[in-house]
Amino acid sequence: MSDPSDQEIVEEVRRGSAQAFRHLVERHQAFVYRLAYRFLGTVGDAEDITQESFIRLWKTLDRYRADAKLTTWLYKIVTNLCLDHLKSWHNRRAKRTIELAGYSGLHSAFTADQELINDEFFAAIERLTDELSPKQKAVFVLRDMEQMTMSEVAEVLSMDARQLKSNLYYARKKVSEMVTLYYETKKAKP
Repeated sequence: MSDPSDQEIVEEVRRGSAQAFRHLVERHQAFVYRLAYRFLGTVGDAEDITQESFIRLWKTLDRYRADAKLTTWLYKIVTNLCLDHLKSWHNRRAKRTIELAGYSGLHSAFTADQELINDEFFAAIERLTDELSPKQKAVFVLRDMEQMTMSEVAEVLSMDARQLKSNLYYARKKVSEMVTLYYETKKAKP
């Protein structure tokens, strides 16, 4: 028996099946959490946004169009919640730390040393994205870290191609400059 599509599950949810909604949550919670964590950098904030994302999905599922992918709808919900969180006064003033417990970054299969280098590099990139504006961070996370297509990112963020390319250019430029500075500073320390 094949696994039902997201659209089939959504139809079950619309007919009142709480079990079907639980199935949607279980199917997509890892990616929602990963995206939230990449935006926010802390386990607690990512967990809160993950929970809020599914609450928002439940409340707005009647507006979901079956011709769109459910994951695109979820990306939009998570991204908007994360952007709101990043823009909040409290969050701008709070110092955030990266919690590597439970970090599920990309891992190299080559060697243990290479795996440590990769983990350190991706953790550094995640820390450095905190220096980007919320729009630049959203574009960078969705395009370069989540590997979405430009058209998917444009749809999620409701941006035209020119805005998207401009924000991505400046985000990449700033991250590149910060990575260079980060590793130069690290090399200089005894």
